[in-house]
Amino acid sequence: MKAIRLPSIRSRLALLVTACVLPALLMAVALINADYQHQREQMLRDAIGTGRAMSFAVDSDLASVVSALRALATSPNLTRGDLPAFHRQAREVLETQKQNINNILLTDAAGQQHLNTARPYGTALPMSGNLSHVRRVFDTGEADISDLFVGAVVKTPIVSIAVPVRRGDTIIYSMAATISPQRLLAMLARQQLPPDWIGVIVDGSGTILARTRDMERFAGTKATPALLERLQASAEGSLETESVEGIPVLLVYSRSSVSHWTVGIGIPLGGFAGKLQASLRQLIAGTALLFLCTLGLALFIGKGIGASVHALIAPALALGKGEAVVLSDLPLKEADAVGKALMKASRMLAEARHQAHHDVLTGLANRGLLREILDQQIALCERTGANLTILYMDLDGFKAVNDQYGHTIGDELLLAVAIRLRQGIRASDVAARLGGDEFAALLVHSGVAASGIVAGKLVKGLSLPYELGALTLEISVSIGAATYPGSGHTGEALLQAADRAMYAAKLAGKRHYVLG
Repeated sequence: MKAIRLPSIRSRLALLVTACVLPALLMAVALINADYQHQREQMLRDAIGTGRAMSFAVDSDLASVVSALRALATSPNLTRGDLPAFHRQAREVLETQKQNINNILLTDAAGQQHLNTARPYGTALPMSGNLSHVRRVFDTGEADISDLFVGAVVKTPIVSIAVPVRRGDTIIYSMAATISPQRLLAMLARQQLPPDWIGVIVDGSGTILARTRDMERFAGTKATPALLERLQASAEGSLETESVEGIPVLLVYSRSSVSHWTVGIGIPLGGFAGKLQASLRQLIAGTALLFLCTLGLALFIGKGIGASVHALIAPALALGKGEAVVLSDLPLKEADAVGKALMKASRMLAEARHQAHHDVLTGLANRGLLREILDQQIALCERTGANLTILYMDLDGFKAVNDQYGHTIGDELLLAVAIRLRQGIRASDVAARLGGDEFAALLVHSGVAASGIVAGKLVKGLSLPYELGALTLEISVSIGAATYPGSGHTGEALLQAADRAMYAAKLAGKRHYVLG
């Protein structure tokens, strides 16, 4: 009888190792692939969010120009028909808005220009270079933002923002401010996109207004047919296509419902896919080595990572749909941090739907946006140890001006205060109107000493006389300051401390500042 050959311990161990390693490696590949897809989707969501934020930033800049024009349209010089005096006033306003607009012009319903700050008053002026833009203002009685066209006076490509000028119930002029594509390029540059990304602004007709790459070559040309076709179907989204110069890109876009302009971000597919694929290869090699060295530990860790990663998929999809995200604690620290970030992002999005972001009259941030930014900056300060200061401002004597001259002059005065406030702080700081005649400024990375200097300059600058047409108005400002962390550790505590300090400044005789 032939003896049965029994398996050896070595063969059984080899079989056990094989049985453990192969499923573990297959699971690792599945997890890495899921992580790859998760990273790709996350990058896409981030890019869409950036595009939406850029579109909002463009709308905010345009809204500030509209607000300035509406205030200027109420000028008594226009009511009296004193165009020479209005020409001087418009040039004065242009000096305060020169970073945003090139010139201001008045056009009648037939398209004839009556005034253009790009030329001395009395100079013969041509017909409008965009008669349809002028007619929309007269027909609708609302502000209108044009597509790209060649200006009749400046003879260069421009866009125009126009508002109606009324005398009684009759529209007598279209008042417009023009913006060059180079100024729109500056808006894109402020977003600080990665160097290899391509930022673009496209007008309502599909013409490229500004572009972060090869601006001189492509400004004034049409966007890619793929983007124009997609815009017919949806105002926001993404697609894989080629840029106008033929670079394969993942294009995310967001079209504004206000200006009907579209902001797009082109992410080169080569760098996008290459980075993620390199990460995938490194993870596969590292995972294989880890499994060969310690099979049991790798299996345990792989299961934990897989569970944590998969647990984030449903909340991420819910966030994309705008649904509330609820997630239990995860066993992996990094995944748990991402889960908490998803929940926080869900809460922030829900709050953002219920609040406006900017004051309609001045274009400054409103109280809700100020609080949101303040809370974010406090969180940064907690990690970095930096300081910040909130200045709470109340205008002294504004009510008397409003009662004596009416709300129109009062609004002009508030707009002038907002302009001076913007000029009195750094570009990295945040100016806000809290309501009525109360304003605020958030000074980032600013301690007590530096904030005192800024507050003193603002007291002086905001208390200088205001020239509004033929009127010279005098008001002053009382400022209260609160600094993180000395005055409080939360946004609410800092605002309350600044408010109390402001009232102390008023009790001290007004036109003062008090550091809380």
